[in-house]
Amino acid sequence: MNSDPPKDPPGDGTNPFSDPGAHAPPADLDYELVRLIGRGAYGDVWLVRDRSGDYFACKVVYRESFSNARPYEREYEGIQKFEPVSRSNESQVKILHTGRRDVAGYFFYIMELADDVQSVTAFDPATYVPKTLKSEIEFRKKLPPDECIQLGLSLAAALDNLHQHGLIHRD
Repeated sequence: MNSDPPKDPPGDGTNPFSDPGAHAPPADLDYELVRLIGRGAYGDVWLVRDRSGDYFACKVVYRESFSNARPYEREYEGIQKFEPVSRSNESQVKILHTGRRDVAGYFFYIMELADDVQSVTAFDPATYVPKTLKSEIEFRKKLPPDECIQLGLSLAAALDNLHQHGLIHRD
């Protein structure tokens, strides 16, 4: 999950997020929307809660973010292929569910939450902020070389796993 300001997306997309209110909250997800926690090139990331009270991240990818249907469909097909791969390897963020709401103009996927940057004990949905490499660098200013090497090895393992399954990561 990325809470950075969005960059221009690669390929055939356009960036709808220059206006913070560019999209209405998604409807009909079977999850309670708690709050917006991030933005990416093609969509928004929401903190959601399921009926049992567990929290997850939900990425919503909007059809209008793309100049035509093909790159949108390619993204959806890629997430569908990645879903089982994500659960088969520790190096990947787990995709737990994918769905599509064509009339509303989006697809979505439910993921496990990243660690909370602010808390290691009690989860508070009102203050949850995803822990990212950027947040770690902002907090710690720099990372020790051995930790950087470990991060590089972890990222390489994750990319290798994707490539072994015929997938690519384009960020």
